[in-house]
Amino acid sequence: MTERPTRSPVEPAPRWFGPHERPLFGWMHLPRDGKVRGGVVLCQPLGIEAICVYFSYRLLADRLAEQGLAVLRFDYDGTGDSAGQETDPDRVAAWLASVAAATDELAAAGAPRIGLVGIRMGGLFAAHEAKRRGGVDALVLWDPCVSGQGFLREQRFLRHLAGGGDDKSEDEGVEAPGLRFEPETVAALGDLDVAGMDGVLAKRTLVLLPPGASKPRALRHRLDGLDVDWQEASGQEALLDSQRQEPPLAAIDRVVDWLSTELHGEEVMLAEPPIESGPAAVGATPGGLPVLEHTVRLGTLELFGIITETQGAQRGPTVVLVNEGNTHHIGQARIWVDLARSLGAAGFRTLRFDLSGNGDSGTRPGQRPHVARAPEAIEDVYEAMCAISPGDPTDVVLVGFCSGAYEVIEQALLHPPRGISVINPSFSFDPPEPEGTSVRLARQRSKRWVVGLVGTPLRWAGRNRSPVVVDRWIRALDNGTWPVAMAKRSPGIPEPIWRFASKHLLDNTATTILERVVASKTETFMVCGSGDFLPIRIGADDQIRALEESPNFRLALLDDLTHASWVMWQRRRLVEVVAQQLEEAYSPNT
Repeated sequence: MTERPTRSPVEPAPRWFGPHERPLFGWMHLPRDGKVRGGVVLCQPLGIEAICVYFSYRLLADRLAEQGLAVLRFDYDGTGDSAGQETDPDRVAAWLASVAAATDELAAAGAPRIGLVGIRMGGLFAAHEAKRRGGVDALVLWDPCVSGQGFLREQRFLRHLAGGGDDKSEDEGVEAPGLRFEPETVAALGDLDVAGMDGVLAKRTLVLLPPGASKPRALRHRLDGLDVDWQEASGQEALLDSQRQEPPLAAIDRVVDWLSTELHGEEVMLAEPPIESGPAAVGATPGGLPVLEHTVRLGTLELFGIITETQGAQRGPTVVLVNEGNTHHIGQARIWVDLARSLGAAGFRTLRFDLSGNGDSGTRPGQRPHVARAPEAIEDVYEAMCAISPGDPTDVVLVGFCSGAYEVIEQALLHPPRGISVINPSFSFDPPEPEGTSVRLARQRSKRWVVGLVGTPLRWAGRNRSPVVVDRWIRALDNGTWPVAMAKRSPGIPEPIWRFASKHLLDNTATTILERVVASKTETFMVCGSGDFLPIRIGADDQIRALEESPNFRLALLDDLTHASWVMWQRRRLVEVVAQQLEEAYSPNT
């Protein structure tokens, strides 16, 4: 029997608020007794940085609530779970209005003192809101962007490093990782600068800068003569690394201690803010029916999820979207939100949810939180299937991205659903197996005798190398990914050699796994970029051709698709391809 997660002294509640026609989504964190000394609004960064910071903001909100503060963390208009699109007009005005709506909510609820916290561009937005209000009690600028122009320069540089050129096209739009800035948005961001924010910002200000970073001249001049604490934002590099997203516990402690001191005074009972808990209309069908979303808690684990549907229109199986890594329920660069709302407009009922220990879901007893590719994730997917379709957990369609696709394929082998759709699937998933469990069914690996024969000399050959490098070699040997590395270094190796290696040196290859899934009568749709298809097809061209002849298997190869798909046109292409396949396969409106 699954144990329930332990409850904290904080009561976080998901809410929609703001304009009824374009609701914003957020979380209110309150002490359980409802008594507070003040309220804090958390302003998140933009793009990929918002995903990196998400779990850390949850920790910060809980910690502040434990200190007797009401905390509202939220998604800006057109981002996260809030209504709208990243390419809608007036983005900067809408983002600033979102911060104002969140701050006004806390003030209207009776918070006696107001604090604002912002990381990166969230810091610039928080400073703007502090100016709008004529000053707040406390302002935390956490590794802040001093100007919109500076932020955009950074994003262009990051795209250049990633091989995308300088991304300054003729229309002057900027493609940042996870977010597209249209020309109008670029111009509006260029006008946003802390140096131009006259007037009072806050009674006290805390600025956190990464270790070794000098104080930005424009920020130092703007705050000159004011009551400012300068402290260290330790752990910032690991926090903003999309592969790590490590919560900076020391920096969180500094923010909690500082705000707890600054927002002191008599406690008051916070009035219930005028915030709707849902359902909220986030779109519309072609016929004008509203596409609705509401939050759910799934199973004994109380996994957090959001259901998207058009009331009375759903006829097909429920679509369950499975995250990759430790990304929360919006998916890679918000792809699950876009897909869910596209499917909702077509009549599907869709669930996106957080795996245990990540996002807004609880943590299993003894589980380490916020782990990418946690072994518990596979059980989480089945827990969600059982909760969303209790009469028949297999009456669902599972959609997964990268390691989420691996978890989907595991379920297809354990509890075959109606269908699966996997995007850039990983078959070399390497979770630390819990004590006493069997090897995962969808995990590719080398034959055991190969590992035993090659492992020792491989370690000997790497005796003068970094332990990290040697460990990577051993994992590649164990996971059976070494042929891909060899094929990339020596592309002229004939196919018959790869067929021999696949048959005699590898066990449980990607194609044999797919063959078992298709043999179970599970409708299987796979979308791959060329780079992600190489590990699947190497030495298996005949098997791939045989799979494509099966009525239960469809393959879409998108040559220009990168693995992470951070670029907007790639995300939109994926949503279009997957939505079209699901509509054709399940026809919910017929």
